[in-house]
Amino acid sequence: MRVAFNALFLQEPRTGTGRYTYNLLQSLGRVDGVNEYEVLSPRTPEVAPETPSSFHWDTPPVGKLNRGGENIEKVVWEQRGFPMAAKRSGARVMHVPHFAPPLRAYGIPVIVTVHDVINLRLPLYRASPQARVYSRFVTWGAKRATLLVAVSEHAKCDIIELLGVSEERIRVIREAPAGQYRPVQDATRLREVREKYDLGERYVLNVGGLDQRKNIAGLIGAFAAVYHEIGDADLQLFIAGNQKLLGSGPLFPDWRPLAVTFGVANQIRCEPVDEADLPALYSGAACFAFTSLYEGFGLTPLEAMACGTPVVCSDRTSLPEVVGSAGLLADPADVDGFSAAMLRVLTSAETYADLRARGLARVKQFNWDQVAVETSALYAEVTGTKRD
Repeated sequence: MRVAFNALFLQEPRTGTGRYTYNLLQSLGRVDGVNEYEVLSPRTPEVAPETPSSFHWDTPPVGKLNRGGENIEKVVWEQRGFPMAAKRSGARVMHVPHFAPPLRAYGIPVIVTVHDVINLRLPLYRASPQARVYSRFVTWGAKRATLLVAVSEHAKCDIIELLGVSEERIRVIREAPAGQYRPVQDATRLREVREKYDLGERYVLNVGGLDQRKNIAGLIGAFAAVYHEIGDADLQLFIAGNQKLLGSGPLFPDWRPLAVTFGVANQIRCEPVDEADLPALYSGAACFAFTSLYEGFGLTPLEAMACGTPVVCSDRTSLPEVVGSAGLLADPADVDGFSAAMLRVLTSAETYADLRARGLARVKQFNWDQVAVETSALYAEVTGTKRD
């Protein structure tokens, strides 16, 4: 059976959807020896996983309507370019690994992975007229899709509530950390990464984005309380992200004045991180702190656990489901409560060791090859194909 796979987000490999697309294709290449794959994108992917000969990679042209800029090109690709290329290839099923199913599928079953419905749950994420129109498009498409993949039970509940899709048409398949996320014990490598990002021996780490729902202001407040409580002048907070985004609009609030007010501006580093450095950054951190207000899944706490880093995490949305009892969960809106959880990790060797062990055990429940096996089974399900 031939599966048409929309690889659009391999052009944005650092995004959550880009990483999901890369890891899923790589794992399908390892575990699926039955199906053939037509991997389609409007441009040559920035990165691509190694795949067997059963994977055919193609970049069909989007068409004449791509002159309206990247956003228009994206919509034209999702709604016309990809489904038409899938039809021409003879595909029996289409998989769109992000929330943008085509309205017209040419009679081909469509599976769409919905990582979250942030644009429907949080008004700020659909503030522009273009965003509102796009939200309507993808909502209509989702209602017509054959099956929807939710990445968590929480995401499934949101899909049912906000898209009006019946539970019978949703399957939950959880994400997983990629294989490179494991404890880095090489002292030289850990030192090199600290020096690269101007970090000392002791730092709190945050990875996950700078947009409004990540609640970085709450993290600044919690870190400031911890810093002033323990009196460690060398303690730092490292936030992975591009400071140029801060203050560029309501979606990216600027937390730097708050850091000045709290007297911790000199203790905070914020800059983009090379993907290859993340395992060492996680492994070297004294604590991973995640104050997000909304996540469809929440991959970065799992990556931290996979590297043996104790996690203090928001107790909102999908995060308790992902982290379980392997991290300390706290209300991200309660600065005192969140800082108290961070303080436990930073001042108690016993708590640190316990959470490290719990995290390493917890992360074994999440595996990309299992994700691929479950996803491949859906292709057979929607086409009525019998499998041995």
